[in-house]
Amino acid sequence: MRKSEQTKDKLVKAVICLIYKGQKISVSSISKEAKTAYGTFYRYFNNLDDIHASAIISVVLDEAKKLNYQLKEEKSNLFKIYYAWYIAIDLFRDNYIADWLIGNPSSINDAWSLTQPMTNQWLQDAIFQKEEPELSEENLRHFKMSQTYIWWTYQNALRELLKGRKSIHVYTDLMSSINLINLPQKTHEKYLLRVASYLK
Repeated sequence: MRKSEQTKDKLVKAVICLIYKGQKISVSSISKEAKTAYGTFYRYFNNLDDIHASAIISVVLDEAKKLNYQLKEEKSNLFKIYYAWYIAIDLFRDNYIADWLIGNPSSINDAWSLTQPMTNQWLQDAIFQKEEPELSEENLRHFKMSQTYIWWTYQNALRELLKGRKSIHVYTDLMSSINLINLPQKTHEKYLLRVASYLK
């Protein structure tokens, strides 16, 4: 990694660190946390919105990598998709993080869009392997369309977390209201139950 990339990465990590601590985000606080000069910030970012977007994308992509590794032995691609959406909620159960994402809705949606190739591939593999007899390319088309809607519904899920509700309950409510792969109801519920069992 070049020195310029390292400096930019330090600034992004400083934002994430400050958010987790619940501290105010400003160019001064970021520079202090990153141990860089105040003016360095503006070499890489135009404003705070820019660095917030980069930080959210960093958090989401890091988690996607961990998830892919965690589930590498899992045979069911459909389960991977269902579990990934649980992680998408549970990852941000901390109040400071949930507040942060609610305040930056377009950035979180942009970040989730970068994980789309991974989840789309899981569904394509599930269709190819005939994991469920009713699976077809129509399910993939529905999944691609529904993700746009679920990202916006996700903002409401974050607000539910801020009320103190458990991640699994928020997840179950969200996924019960949006059958994102358009599976038969019994099949859909089977995977929701499997996620709940996996967490016990």
